[in-house]
Amino acid sequence: MDGEAEQRREGADMPSHRRTFQGVLILLGLVVLGTGALDIVSGTTALPGDPYAGPTLDSNYRFFAGVWCALGLVLFAAAPRPEDHALALRGVFAAVFAGGLARGVSYLAVGAPHALFTAFIGVELLLPPLLLLWYGRLSGARSGRAGA
Repeated sequence: MDGEAEQRREGADMPSHRRTFQGVLILLGLVVLGTGALDIVSGTTALPGDPYAGPTLDSNYRFFAGVWCALGLVLFAAAPRPEDHALALRGVFAAVFAGGLARGVSYLAVGAPHALFTAFIGVELLLPPLLLLWYGRLSGARSGRAGA
């Protein structure tokens, strides 16, 4: 298959890949917004293990739950036309990756958290770069198709 024919074939696949990406953004937005709202309402009692936290930690926890909700709203806003929200999506992916790095620092500084949160470190360090690569492929194919 020559290069031009392969580009046409990849371009034909892009609408379904784009729809899948949009669906992933919506699904992630639901998870992020749902867990953030739960954390705002219930505070640290939603955490596994000993959920007690003093007022300062509870306040900080709920604050970051609000930030987490905001990231979910950005995912929802970007889902209909992700190509128009490159900076916002890259920012969300970077924020989640940075959160994974921060969890890693905590792991090294004070020890392993609950197994669920240890697993989140892997998700937060792997998923954002994968989504960024996927988004880059979609954006690159779209711009290549627009120039054809």
